[in-house]
Amino acid sequence: MAPEILEHTFYPHTNEARLLRSSVIEFAEAHVAPRALEVDRAGAEDALEYAKEIVRRAAEARLLSLIVPEELGGPGGLTYEGSNVLEVLSYYDAGTATTIGAIWLGLLPIYIAGLGDGGESWRRWLKPFLEAEERGDPQIWAFAITEPEAGSDYERVEPGSKPSLTTVAKPLPSGGYEISGRKIFISNGPIASHVTVFAVTDPERPIETMMCAVVTREMGFKVAQVFDKMGHRSSPTGELVFEEVRVPPENVVCKPGSGWEFVEMTLTLSRAPVGAIGLGIAKRAFQAALDYAKTRIQGGRPIVEHQLVKYKLSAMLERVAYAESLIYTVARKIDEAPTPLKIVESSVAKAVGADVAVLNSIDAIQIYGGYGYMRETGVEKLLRDAKLIQIYEGTNEINRLTVMERYLEYGGVLLD
Repeated sequence: MAPEILEHTFYPHTNEARLLRSSVIEFAEAHVAPRALEVDRAGAEDALEYAKEIVRRAAEARLLSLIVPEELGGPGGLTYEGSNVLEVLSYYDAGTATTIGAIWLGLLPIYIAGLGDGGESWRRWLKPFLEAEERGDPQIWAFAITEPEAGSDYERVEPGSKPSLTTVAKPLPSGGYEISGRKIFISNGPIASHVTVFAVTDPERPIETMMCAVVTREMGFKVAQVFDKMGHRSSPTGELVFEEVRVPPENVVCKPGSGWEFVEMTLTLSRAPVGAIGLGIAKRAFQAALDYAKTRIQGGRPIVEHQLVKYKLSAMLERVAYAESLIYTVARKIDEAPTPLKIVESSVAKAVGADVAVLNSIDAIQIYGGYGYMRETGVEKLLRDAKLIQIYEGTNEINRLTVMERYLEYGGVLLD
């Protein structure tokens, strides 16, 4: 039976979306829920095998190919459908949602390229991706832009400064590139078969010369380390090293000078779904706190009957309501007209989803009292998982600066 908070939503989802949510709930109940706490307690290296297995299971359930357009035989889902999947998965384990979401994130530059080249990029990359899923041997993709000295400053460069981008793409006579550099904090990096790598041809003009290419495991990139994280522990994160990796011209997703436009469009399409990961955590925190409050007896009655607890639970449910309504309204608007200008709405949805996840997790721990601080309840895990949503996909601070700078620049017309 589906958890009530997942089944009965504030947002009026389409019938197709409700069927999708039901299938993801069934998948998560079978393959994610039974191992979530176990994998959270495992070492970073041990989580690699879980991540590979969950991707294989997701391929069997045909969840991975959501982004593949209908003309190629895929479902043709994007931001709205992806948000539904990630919300439900993160209710059970946010790390699993990150692993699946990171595959789509790696594929988004391919999707964007296909919008402008008549679908050629889709046929080259998304068709084989779909076929690999059908064979039960799924490709695992990752998105690599963050570097040891360049993260959120990609998006917002202070006047008179520039991000320090050291992953360099050296043009080759063949039309391909030789890529050298390091990428850090890459979700799925340790297990990826394909990575969309952003590099620059001139480090002195990083934004103006940014490009993107697909680098496969066979080309020789290395995993320098697997990070041992505070949360999302079931999702492998690593540092990747590229040492004169030769990339053929057919692997170039976008040429120098257009890379930053691809990044902005990727963020536009991906931030609302990241907010949905936060929403899933917030819903789990509410449901856990409510269930506990119904059974915990204090003063001769369940604590759910105490006014202070009712107040906290009501506040948690209110946050779920407004975050859910915002995230899915934004997701559907983006799908109707996917343009970089929608980065304002997408950034708002991401920041709100992240904050709601943190606030509800804190309140759930407080309602549990001492038990909420114990690892066996799984409630403290929610807070550890929630915190990352405020950091990745651009910190919440960067998201909010982007919102106001674009809003002021365009006089609010972006919200029409």
